[in-house]
This record gives sequence, structure tokens and C-alpha cells, in this order.
Amino acid sequence: MGLHQVARSHPVQLVLAALLTLGLCFWSDAVRAQFFSPGELAKGHAQLEGDEHCADCHSAGNRVSDDKCMLCHEDVGRSIKQKQGLHGRKFLGQPCGSCHVDHRGRDHSLVRWDAKTFDHAQTGWKLAGAHARLDCAKCHTGTNPRNHATFIGLGAACASCHEDKHQGRFGTGCQTCHDDVSWKDLDLDPFDHARARFDLRGKHRQVPCAKCHGEPPKYQPLAFQACGDCHQDPHAGRLGSACESCHGEDSWKKLNMKRSAHPGLSLQAGHAAVACKACHDKGNLVSPSRGKRCASCHAPVHLAKFGDDCSDCHAMIRWLGLPEALGRRVHAQTRYPLVGKHEATACADCHSPKRPPAKRYRKLDFDGCLDCHRDVHKGQFQDRSGGECSACHSEDGFTTTSFGLEQHATSRFALSGGHEATPCASCHTGKRPRLGWQVSKQACSDCHENPHGAQFDKELQSGGCGACHNAIAWDIPNIAHDTWPLTGAHATTRCDQCHTPSAADQRAGAGVSYRDAPRACEGCHADVHLGQFRLSEPRKECADCHGTVSFKLPDFNHLERTGYALQGKHGGVACRACHLPTELATGESTLLWRLPYRDCKDCHGNPHAGAPR
Repeated sequence: MGLHQVARSHPVQLVLAALLTLGLCFWSDAVRAQFFSPGELAKGHAQLEGDEHCADCHSAGNRVSDDKCMLCHEDVGRSIKQKQGLHGRKFLGQPCGSCHVDHRGRDHSLVRWDAKTFDHAQTGWKLAGAHARLDCAKCHTGTNPRNHATFIGLGAACASCHEDKHQGRFGTGCQTCHDDVSWKDLDLDPFDHARARFDLRGKHRQVPCAKCHGEPPKYQPLAFQACGDCHQDPHAGRLGSACESCHGEDSWKKLNMKRSAHPGLSLQAGHAAVACKACHDKGNLVSPSRGKRCASCHAPVHLAKFGDDCSDCHAMIRWLGLPEALGRRVHAQTRYPLVGKHEATACADCHSPKRPPAKRYRKLDFDGCLDCHRDVHKGQFQDRSGGECSACHSEDGFTTTSFGLEQHATSRFALSGGHEATPCASCHTGKRPRLGWQVSKQACSDCHENPHGAQFDKELQSGGCGACHNAIAWDIPNIAHDTWPLTGAHATTRCDQCHTPSAADQRAGAGVSYRDAPRACEGCHADVHLGQFRLSEPRKECADCHGTVSFKLPDFNHLERTGYALQGKHGGVACRACHLPTELATGESTLLWRLPYRDCKDCHGNPHAGAPR
């Protein structure tokens, strides 16, 4: 049946349908969505209300897509993919909409479950023992990416919830000793004490646990670093605290004292052949009656102030051939402490084996550097410091020298300005490493090339280079620019930006020409307006609009300069809206500042032409 037939047979119905269609067009999005929606969304999905969001959850045929659910609920999707937790085990393969039904109002809960009756075994982790008595929120404290409380993501390992009091020493298998009924009830039969910080050896293997850990047992903190933490010292500290130097863990009564462990004095080398009773005249556990100090038996032989504690150096009774490190350590107590490069100098360089032992370490000359070092400058500084090296050098090294600016000022050529940073070898030439220190050149022209040719011969004859330049900054000459005063940006422009080599200078290989430099703006600056103001009337010079401070115009009075006042809306129009880029016949492009039009019709179309809108 055609539309015209419906109109003839059912005119009222057609009008109602038209009104309904027209009304839907003017309804708000929320009203249209509610009209077509099966019901209001739950509070958690309220942000998806509206027909423009239907496709966020539904696919073709109004079916809820599980894949689209997982776009928001990534944490649930991850547990399903890994086949873990409640969704990955109990409800694996079931569509989301079978449990989570929406469009039943704001107060409808998408998740319905009872914490008291929930069977936690469905998640793959059954709650037993003390865990069964815990409140859910005790373990499930996290939030999901949507900042809502979540029950997903907890691990089943003990360390995921409990602090490891053993700091990883016993691995991650807490169940080896503990169970989930009572943490303090331990099963220590399978425990390997070697995994603790104190391995049980010898007689310690036979000691009951309670002997060390007490009753009730205490496992940490427990002191065990020294034997005295558990055992009483029968020697009352007379033999020190290193019990293991004489005793072992297999038997306390069997002694195995090493001579190197003799308390207070090593029994190596010379003392190794001495019988115990030769010193311990009142028993082995009693100190010798003559005392413990070396000076009690040995007379001092050193003149240096090494003191009378011979054991500090001769701990093993080795009188000669002591280690080199020992000699360096005590050298500070002699009349010549070792500093700088001397600290690494071989002992034999000063204490030559060619000298007899009686003079090898005594009666050495060391008052001046030349007592040991030869004068590599061959007497050049004899008049200045008597040839003594310390005037320029130190024990830290021959280079660099301590002869600096202050010392150089005492010479015939004091250093200033750029000369202060000039390397010594630039003036003091010669074959390295022995540079020539006598320099006869003093004038600028002796070292520096004249880049100006004959331009300043008159000035050079009267004052030399110093008439314009100084040593502080060569590129900032002292020149009075009175004939063409430098103002604005010109005052900070480099000289060579204006003073460039002329064609004649270039042919002659001369430097920059400082005379006859251009003085007009166009002599240095390109005409960015491509002749608009200098080739047409009225002619304008650069200075008529621009200044030297900035190329940009600080204040452009459009009426005074152009005769065209910017009024009304024209006052807020950007310059480029009227002054458009124009390409010349040469292919060059510039902004057209001198406009050939001023009437309204030149820029604006006639809104009154044609049929009225």
C-alpha cells in the first residue's frame, strides 16, 4: 500500500505518526535513549547512559559482547585468560551477561554475592585454619584501575601477605616449618640448620634446641657472633675473645693453638724457636714477669722517634728486610715525611743498595731538591731562586708548575687579558719537554700578524696595536665611532658585519677594510619590501618608519602614515588580512604594503546583491 493510499484510508494514524516522529527529533539525547532503552543503567554504568554509548557494550543483534566488557574490566579479562580466580575457574566460558544483568535501575547491583556463604575454594585457594576466620577486607585491600575495591590479583604465596621474618634465608616454602592453623607451632624436624646464619658443627650438633633457643623458644634476635655469647670464658678475658684460636668445635679440651694466634705477640720468625717457659716463667696462663713489651727483652736501636713498641713493625721478629709498605707507613716519623710523588718513589732510589747498611738509611742529604734531582734547566733560574726547584714545582709533580700569573708579573712581561689563558708553549717555544724560558719578543707585531695591511700605518707608528686593541679582548677595539655613531642594535653588532673585505682587498689578499664602509641602510640591509617605498611616490627611506633599536615598528599610526584611518571593526583586523603576500614577476614574494584600493567594495562583497536571504 502506498503512502497516498495510507493517507486516504488512515489519515488520523498518519498524522499521529508524523507528530511522533517530529517529537522524537526534538527530544534530548537522554529522552530518546530512555525511550528506546529497556531500562535505566546501574550506578556503576551510569556514565554509559545514552544511545550514543549503546555500541560500547552491545554488538549486532543487541547482544552484550564479552570482548567489549573486557575493554573496561581488564583485570577480570586477565584472570580469565590465565584461568585463575573465580572467573577463570568457576565461570570460565560463561558469558558476562548471564550473571551481571543491567538496565534495571540505578539502585540495581551488578554484583550479588554473600561473603558469609561464599565458598572460597571456587577461586582455587581454599581457606583453612586461621585463614578461615579472617574478614575478607583483611586480605583484599586493593583497588582496580577504575578505583573500585577488587578481590582480584592476590597471590597464594605466604610472602604475598606476610612479612618474611627470616629475610629469605630459608627460601619461600614457609610450610616446611609453619602451617595455617597456628604460626607459632613449629615442626622443626625437617629444618636444616645449615640454612640459618649459624651452621651446627662438631659438638653443637648434639646440643638440644632449647639449650640455645630457651623454653618457650626464642629464635630471633639471638646473639651468636662470638663464643662468649653462649659460653662462659674460664680465662676471665686474659687471653682475649678469640676462643677459636686455641679451641675447636669438636672438643673444648683439645687445644690447637697456632703460634700466629698467640695473644699480644706473634710467635713467628725469631720467637718460633723460643720455648714457652723461657718467657712464661710463672705458667702458660700467666703473663711473663718481665712484662709484655719488646723493650722488656730487647734494647732500642733506632734514632728516629719510632717509640719502644717494636711489635708495631717487627711483629714476627723480622729485624731486616721489612715490607716496603711498612717503611712508607712509618716514614712520616722520620725527618723527611713522604708527600706527593715521593710517596710512590721506589725505596731503592733514595736508599740505594750500593750504599753500606750503616749509611743506607742514615746521613742522607735531603735539604734541597738538587741533592737528589739534577737541574734540567741548566742554570737558567740560578739568579731567580738559586736554582731551587721548589720555587716553581712541588712534590705533587714536575707538571704543572706553580709559576702562575703573580710570578709572571715579576718578569719583564706581565700577563693580562687574553695572555692569561695563552698556553706557555705558545710563547716559550722549544723541544718538549724542555721549553725555552728566555723570550726576547715583547711587541705585539713580534707574535701577532697585522690583518689590516697598510690601513693603519699612521696609528701603528704612534701607538702600535695598543692604539685600538688591548690584551683583555682583541675583538672589542677601543675606537671612537664618532663619524657614524652606533645606536640601538648597531651598538652590539660585530664589526665584521659591516666592515667586510672589499673586492680590491680580496684580490690583494688583504684583511677587512675598515674605511669607506656603507652608511646608508640599503648598503648593509636587503630591501625586504622589494622597492615598494623607494621606487614609487611618495618615496620613503628606511628611517622614515624603522629605527636602529628594532626592525619592528614600535608604534604605527595608520592615519598619519597612510591617510587611511582604522575605525570600528578595522581597528582589530590583523595587518596581514589586508596586506597580502604578493609574488612579483621576478618570482620573489613580499607583503603588499601600498594597496591600490581603498573603497569598501575593493575588499567586501555586496551582501545586498541578488535575492534576499
